[in-house]
Amino acid sequence: MIAGRLTMRALVERNVAAGQDGWGQPVAPDFQPLGTLRCFIWSNASREIVDGDKTAMVEDVRGLFALGADLTEDDEISAVTDAHGAVIVPGRLRVEGPVQHKHNHLEAALKRIS
Repeated sequence: MIAGRLTMRALVERNVAAGQDGWGQPVAPDFQPLGTLRCFIWSNASREIVDGDKTAMVEDVRGLFALGADLTEDDEISAVTDAHGAVIVPGRLRVEGPVQHKHNHLEAALKRIS
């Protein structure tokens, strides 16, 4: 059962800004707290990419969530904590692409925002 695996808590925020500014561009994002979701976040692999003088770290971060969790593409996770509130994964994460519906959970690809 997946419920026993969801030992972490994700503080989820959603962009509530809509419309365009006077120049026809989207307005600045306004992320508002949506709630806390039970989850399990992990990193499959990370690698360093070197292009001349530039170096970047690429990390494959994934997350499991309960079926029925209110999580959509482009939502952001402001913190991942344990059940007692201690931060486990520092920094913000963004849900990349559509959330995948598995047979007993939701799975999302996450991107670190820096």
